[in-house]
Amino acid sequence: MEAASQGLEFCLAEEAHFEQVMSISGDVYGGIDYMPVRYRGWIREPDRRVVLAKKEGRVIALVSVNVVDDGHTAVVEGLRVAPAERGKGVAGLIQRHCLELTKAQFPELELRRCTRSRPLGPEVFVKFQLVCKQEILALCFEAAEILPKLEAAVEQMKASGAGWEEPVVLGADDVRRVFLSPGVVRDVLPGETIVQDWAPYKASRSNLETLLKRDLVWMADSKDEPSVLSLCQAPYSIPMGAGWQRLNIDIFGKQLPGARSQFLAQLRGAIGTLPGPVYCLLYMEPSLWQQMHSFCQRALGLSNDRDFGGQYVLETGI
Repeated sequence: MEAASQGLEFCLAEEAHFEQVMSISGDVYGGIDYMPVRYRGWIREPDRRVVLAKKEGRVIALVSVNVVDDGHTAVVEGLRVAPAERGKGVAGLIQRHCLELTKAQFPELELRRCTRSRPLGPEVFVKFQLVCKQEILALCFEAAEILPKLEAAVEQMKASGAGWEEPVVLGADDVRRVFLSPGVVRDVLPGETIVQDWAPYKASRSNLETLLKRDLVWMADSKDEPSVLSLCQAPYSIPMGAGWQRLNIDIFGKQLPGARSQFLAQLRGAIGTLPGPVYCLLYMEPSLWQQMHSFCQRALGLSNDRDFGGQYVLETGI
């Protein structure tokens, strides 16, 4: 009734809606939005529902719900509301509709998770509990210019004898074993959660099978008793400008040498063939942020480009 009173109608997103969705997303995340490359894939995922809100026939909002954790958790992602419609309650209405639709099709849903940035007020924690928090280091650079600095930093750390920990690339079987190890889940993963580019997953076999289908590079400091793990997603185009690529590196663990080494290894592997500008988001344990930032300034000449205010994974019941 409330949606009808505002003249809203809801529908599932389709390929034909792409341009309208892009038109309401132009100011999102300051040019580093993932939606242009995710939308078409999202609407084809069998366990995801992407819902649009229309007003007078035009798309004014979007949200998606991805069902993970063996059908027990709804991850809310990609909320968009047209600038002229913000502050009118549209976000709450479309999320409620999408969750109700998803719950009807996946009756075992018990939890809702979402990921937010910036410091959160006390009103948020009336509804949600905090699963984990990661800090974000945002780095902008030209790939060709940063590669020699990367090589020099790695060589200097190796020569020092104390700063470099050789990362191990994990194959699929290694990933299954390492990420399901009780010690790793308890002591390395933040909130016992794998956070991959803002999407939170519990450490379960079904979730790992989903992630293993993606174009990710998995690393660890050891296959046997790892204290630092990392994931790196293949770079993708963003609306910031011609040639710009976004790169996401998620690091789990609290040990600086392993985190620093894996960051350099992941970055070197990801940008080796890129021709132009890169916007890299590095997610990490909060206690590492200042040291990692200082290292990037000193070794690579890079400073934090913007303050996201952290990455918060939140959870509540459905």
